[in-house]
Amino acid sequence: MNLSVNPSGAWQHTLDIEIPAEEVEAGLDDVARGVQRRANLAGFRRGKVPLPMVRQQYAEVVEREFLEAFVPRVTSEAVEEAKLDPVVPPLVRNLDFGPGRPMRFQAVVEVRPHVEVRDYKGLPVTRRARAIDEAAVDEMIARLQADAAIFLDLARPAQRGDVVIADSVRLDAKDQRMASTRARNLRLELGAPDMMPDLENGLLGAEAGQERTVEIQYPADHPAQELAGRQVRYRVRVKKIQEKKLRELDDNFAREVFNLGSFEDLRARVRANLETEEAARARREVEEAIAVELIGRNPIDLPQRLTEWTVDRMVREAVGGRSIDEALQRELNERYRPAVERSLRREILLGAVARQESIAVSDEEVASEIDRMVQAEPRQAARIRARYQSAERRKGLAEVVLERKALALLIDAARVTEEAVGGRVVPAGA
Repeated sequence: MNLSVNPSGAWQHTLDIEIPAEEVEAGLDDVARGVQRRANLAGFRRGKVPLPMVRQQYAEVVEREFLEAFVPRVTSEAVEEAKLDPVVPPLVRNLDFGPGRPMRFQAVVEVRPHVEVRDYKGLPVTRRARAIDEAAVDEMIARLQADAAIFLDLARPAQRGDVVIADSVRLDAKDQRMASTRARNLRLELGAPDMMPDLENGLLGAEAGQERTVEIQYPADHPAQELAGRQVRYRVRVKKIQEKKLRELDDNFAREVFNLGSFEDLRARVRANLETEEAARARREVEEAIAVELIGRNPIDLPQRLTEWTVDRMVREAVGGRSIDEALQRELNERYRPAVERSLRREILLGAVARQESIAVSDEEVASEIDRMVQAEPRQAARIRARYQSAERRKGLAEVVLERKALALLIDAARVTEEAVGGRVVPAGA
């Protein structure tokens, strides 16, 4: 491989790559042998078609499979030889290829910006702490009581306050069921604050075993983009009508549900958890203020392809990999771009702080972080450990830990003003 590396942007390099003709031919022959094993031509048994004939008769297949495997491998080798660390997959362009001659192409590589961070110590931030009062404890205990409710089947039509267990499926314009929209065992509490009025009215008076068609007008600001502002019809099959009975808030509740000695022990546990959550919230607020101040003092231009690639990835995740039209694609791109750019600047600047302060992350720290995630989700232990078997994923986790350590350094060095905030703490998720 002949390789030349040329800067082509602030954080971009263009690799000019040339592969000798004999290496190209050897690669084509390797692919052709794989095609040969499954080739089926008249006059020949399967797997016995001569290689030159395979190259001729299956030229399009051979060349396509060759390029799909060969170009990414060569590009990766070229990037490694050039000692570059891409932040997005390289862009291959200007491919010049044909059997019997050298292959030439370019790979455009975006690398992580190397910046020098200024004025990052002594950043002014305010830590706002809210006291945990009895009302917040009461509210959380009421939610725990609701979560531990007992549900009893009823043999009467559904009323407000009842819980309806149902399956649903969306209907298209011709009232045909859309299979990909099926939802099973929905638990719908009639009269709940978050219950959509159209859905509630459509289920009042329903009985177990009954099917109903319910039409829902979604608000324009509905979080599901494909439903926002639309009128949608559903076929709903009611499976059960249930009564929700709350348990008494007493020592038995604390013992049987939470394995605690008394109701007072439960209140103490709830208060401690709320205080921990509030401390974590206050720290996140400080971290965000630190990041905003750091970005404001150190403006940087982002690699364009890094921004575009990250925005595209976020949009694909947001729509669950579904195909969307160009108008929605543009709208989502514009919606996510500011947050993506802020996140990328934060990541780059914290990485630079870590480098300037000689902060490093050891293999032991990465292992400890994996152990921490396992302890937080013990039922997912096998999946978590399997996820971080690859060197690439462990490297990504190390970068997260590195940023966290850099942020901790900035907080320790910041000029923090403590401020008590009035008002009741609302439990997380309320």
